[in-house]
Amino acid sequence: MRDSLISYAGHVQTLQKRLDVTLGNGKRTKRAANKLPVTFTDAEKAAFDQVKDCLASAAMLAHPSPDGVLSVFTDASDTAWSVIVTDVEKWQSDKPVADQTHRLLHCLTGTFSGSQENWSVIEKEAFAIVAACDKLPHLLLRPAGFRLFCDHRNLIHAFAPDTTVKKHIRGKLLRWAMRLGEFRYEIHHIAGEDNVWADMVSRWARMPATTSLRRVTTRGQQQQDRLLLRPLDDDDFVWPNLDTIAAAQRKFGDKAELSRLEEGDDGVRRTDSRLWIPAEATNLLRRLYIIAHCGPQGHRGRDAMLAHIGRIFYVPHLRQCVDRFLASCLLCHHVKGGKVVPRPWSETYRCNERNQALHWDFLYLGESFGDMQYLLVLKDDASHYCELVKCETPTSTVAADAIMDWHSRFGIPRDWISDQGSHFKNEVVNELCTRLKCQQIFSPTYSSWINGSVERVNRDILQVLRVLILDYKLNHRDWPRLIPIVQASLNHTAVPSPAGKTPGELFTGLEPPSPLQSVFLGPDVSPSVQPARTSAEIESSLAQLRARVRDMHRAVTDARLKQTLLNKKRERGDNMVNFDVGDYVLRSRVDEKRQNKLLVTWVGPYAVTAAHAHNVFTVKQLVTGEELDVHASRLKFFADKDLEVTEELLEHVAAQGIILRVRDLIGPTLVVPPMLVRHRWNDESRSYEILVGWHGLEAIEDSWESLTAMFNEVSTLVQAYVAAAKDSKLERHLEALEASTKRR
Repeated sequence: MRDSLISYAGHVQTLQKRLDVTLGNGKRTKRAANKLPVTFTDAEKAAFDQVKDCLASAAMLAHPSPDGVLSVFTDASDTAWSVIVTDVEKWQSDKPVADQTHRLLHCLTGTFSGSQENWSVIEKEAFAIVAACDKLPHLLLRPAGFRLFCDHRNLIHAFAPDTTVKKHIRGKLLRWAMRLGEFRYEIHHIAGEDNVWADMVSRWARMPATTSLRRVTTRGQQQQDRLLLRPLDDDDFVWPNLDTIAAAQRKFGDKAELSRLEEGDDGVRRTDSRLWIPAEATNLLRRLYIIAHCGPQGHRGRDAMLAHIGRIFYVPHLRQCVDRFLASCLLCHHVKGGKVVPRPWSETYRCNERNQALHWDFLYLGESFGDMQYLLVLKDDASHYCELVKCETPTSTVAADAIMDWHSRFGIPRDWISDQGSHFKNEVVNELCTRLKCQQIFSPTYSSWINGSVERVNRDILQVLRVLILDYKLNHRDWPRLIPIVQASLNHTAVPSPAGKTPGELFTGLEPPSPLQSVFLGPDVSPSVQPARTSAEIESSLAQLRARVRDMHRAVTDARLKQTLLNKKRERGDNMVNFDVGDYVLRSRVDEKRQNKLLVTWVGPYAVTAAHAHNVFTVKQLVTGEELDVHASRLKFFADKDLEVTEELLEHVAAQGIILRVRDLIGPTLVVPPMLVRHRWNDESRSYEILVGWHGLEAIEDSWESLTAMFNEVSTLVQAYVAAAKDSKLERHLEALEASTKRR
């Protein structure tokens, strides 16, 4: 019936809706539908009668007769093609084909799409013939053959059955002519007015389809309170307290809603032992979001904020509110790239017991004001608990000391998982592993993703360090001071992979601290001095603690397996570009291969000044005023054109490690290059510094830069300056730098 009725979907739409409502969420089978009573409305009765009328007036299909003449009529319009197959039991030679007694056997039709719409007329007409041969071989493959009728005279010569292929036939027509060689047929020309049925069916596709707009995604320019770069440093920021929360509840809560909440002795209402925050208290919620996201929390993202806030507060539609807040955070744009899709099959090694498998790796963070350049990352596989060890160089001694320190606090892990670096794969670590009765597991060379657990925490470390350097306005060489904050953020922040628990809680069993403790400490605060407990009580408490930890680890195992299955099904898509002239965007940094890892990935903002073809935009640097053309794939939206360019924003742009060029030499008679005019000794970094002038900036903006860094960038200019300075100590320092460079 679906193939026999014209506009089948439109006729049965009303009846289909009634069937969906009747079946509901039950089984959608014929047997289940037969047992359900159905009552039609007047509109549904009319639709049912219309379907019956269509069935009564539909053309009846016949069976082909073995002695009859099979006729195939084809035609094509600009948008569609059609095939009509008929059977004539007794062919009368004295009558034209239009006057014969035809019985309908089959009807085919289709539309041209894509490149087919650009085909020539002869190709569209020929396609209808080839479609009939491809889809109806059960009718056309017969001993007596069939008669083919078309209203395009050129096809009579192109597809005429002959022993040779015509020389003028090329491309598609040549392939299609060879395809027709499998059939026995006679091709005839028929006038257009006589080919009425095929012509009419091919023109049905000309009817314009009803277009409805289901959904469109746009980026509106809404006037809202834009988040400051560093809201915690704002003088107007006020930390909330219980009195503030109680006042917000009285102001925005209605009587019916307040009556369902529990009121404590402090006058604050709660639900499920959590403080209730009205959704209308936007000012209070904004301050809570800032505390849970900015500063030492490291801008960890949505899941971390939901965990911090959800433990203490109940906020209606918290997820949507957090998403809107994160969209307005200006620092997150610099360190968050596109959506990170994990590998569908995850890591090859998994452990479900804490302190049984330890991942470790060295992470290079660049030069610091001291001697530290590397970070040894140790991560427990089951709980994701990690420790960070600062070191000067990646050596086996550092690795052995770190594993012994871990052993002194938590015991020795059974498996040590690492790459094949010489600091792990050597006699010292191997001997230590043998004495402690452990085993080393090495990931294959150039396959770091196999040890993806530690690579994932390395990415988190770099992200938190980058945003903390921007947030605290520090030099990127000050990264050793931030390592304790980074480690605390990693261990005390709940994420989805360990079932919403913090790594520290899973590893130690201790309740994690909350950044919102200054707002709310809980109604029942444990006394600072507790009575002494007996040995039996201590043993019972330890047994309960171990049981709770095991229960948490079972939940983590289930959550990790579920996340792996979801990653396999996750679709990957592209982001649409939607920038206007005047908008502010961030540009993806593409520096040399060995760039500073602590520099942010997305620099800016830049102002969009022009849009060109092929998704290319001209952007302007806010500090230097330099304009450059950037492809849209290297740009990310930052703010609308109403963003106020303040002095703080300009300082923020200048502190991101933008690439500047040393000014050219001014005058050939000068002995000392004018861009390097002075030098001094820095006791803290134990290195010389040189005053550098930058191209595009004023002389007042000259800066003191490390001699080591400048030698790595512009060694020729540094050597010329040292030769002209006539300073013996400076010369010896440069010789030491050159010697260390040659050793590399």
